[in-house]
Amino acid sequence: MGKHGLGSIRPHHTGGYQARVSVGGKKESKILPTKKEAQDWAKKKVQDLEERDRKGLPDAIRFSQLLTDFEAAKFPHLSANTQKTYRISMAAFRTFFVRDRKDPKVDEIRKRDINAYLRWRRIHKPDGSTGAVGARTLRKDRATLHAVFAYSVDEEYIETNPVTKADQPRGDAREPLILDPGQYEDLLTACKDRPMLQLYVLVLGETGLRCDSEALWLRWQDADFETGLLTVETVRKGRRTKSGKSRRVPMTSRLVEAIRDHAARFRMATYHGKRSEWVFHHMTDRRRATAGERIGSMRRGFDAAVKRAGLPPDLNQHDLRHRRVTTWLREGHP
Repeated sequence: MGKHGLGSIRPHHTGGYQARVSVGGKKESKILPTKKEAQDWAKKKVQDLEERDRKGLPDAIRFSQLLTDFEAAKFPHLSANTQKTYRISMAAFRTFFVRDRKDPKVDEIRKRDINAYLRWRRIHKPDGSTGAVGARTLRKDRATLHAVFAYSVDEEYIETNPVTKADQPRGDAREPLILDPGQYEDLLTACKDRPMLQLYVLVLGETGLRCDSEALWLRWQDADFETGLLTVETVRKGRRTKSGKSRRVPMTSRLVEAIRDHAARFRMATYHGKRSEWVFHHMTDRRRATAGERIGSMRRGFDAAVKRAGLPPDLNQHDLRHRRVTTWLREGHP
């Protein structure tokens, strides 16, 4: 079992075989179903331990400790929304790897284990209860898991990231719902008593901006009424556009008028003695928000407006981006 490896393989009372190895004072053991699997594991483990000993690499840690270390090292540099997304995924990681798989060492986790997690996650909630999730959630989990193991590589607990070659979660392709002019007006009418929501829907429908990462980050100075352009910035604290680049988007005359009216009503308003810099901001104090603060999501309000307008229930905010692009193409724009 290696130049410096000592160990044994013995039957275990569970019915499998327990392999034990020792290299340079570092001991490892594992119970496997067959003697052949135990022999193969022992051979590979000795090679790994000898390699780590030769390179002077730190001992591999348990997966639970990796998650704790990753959170302490990376979370201070992440936005609140990204932290929230990571925590949901990490709760599922702890259920599957720590609770169900007995908290393996990081260097024992392979591609097959990542694929097993993704299969499990497809039909389980983070707490382990049964509940189907979509491909979007699986892709988020895979991306978070990749970040966790990339950190492990940086810390030299492992040499390669096992998530890299794992399967990419796939789902059924969704065709965007393109509203006709009448449906678009119905949606705006359903928002008429909610000024922030109505302008938000109009911004999405008239500019093609992405919802949470672009439209909700607009500031008053981003709307240039002289040129008719709307500036979408990136590299601002807590946000980044998908492309990583700032850009300027043309506004329709309807949108220019709407933003003017909105500014006349809200730009000079004060909340707790201060004016809000955000076009879309909370107008009153709530349990999880303070008046004047930027609105982080309008998904619930949008979904409620879709229901009031009698539109297809699977219409989502991003469909308005597709509508705008389709309109531009019909008008002959590139």
